[in-house]
Amino acid sequence: MLQSNIFREIDNLSKHINIIYEKIFKKYGLQRGQFAFITRIVENKNINLKQLAQNIRVDKATVTKAMQKLEESGYVIKKIDQTDNRIIHLLPTEKCTRIYTCIIQEKNQLLSSIINKFTSEELELYISITRDINICLDKIR
Repeated sequence: MLQSNIFREIDNLSKHINIIYEKIFKKYGLQRGQFAFITRIVENKNINLKQLAQNIRVDKATVTKAMQKLEESGYVIKKIDQTDNRIIHLLPTEKCTRIYTCIIQEKNQLLSSIINKFTSEELELYISITRDINICLDKIR
């Protein structure tokens, strides 16, 4: 038996979020996981493959494969660094930015309906604890 139910609650939360996200992403023709890449590319202009892999916590091969699909779908433009041709920068297309904006609006509406049930102190505590758990898990990986 687990010493704490924390991972069960995190698993349940993750499942709820994934179900909601799947519905949203399907509406826009995105596959599972693609929005994480899109988000980081839109929010971090000129991010490179290595930075993206670190940011999303996946290996570089996964990022390369995902970028190929996103580039073929017209969401991302790859640009080789002018000083070091081994570095590939990723830029969002207009299509990418438009989809990002629509999905963020839907996510914000959903979030608003949830977070208004909590005090700002409760939300800050939740974010702090979640951040600390992520830091601990990063160290074990």
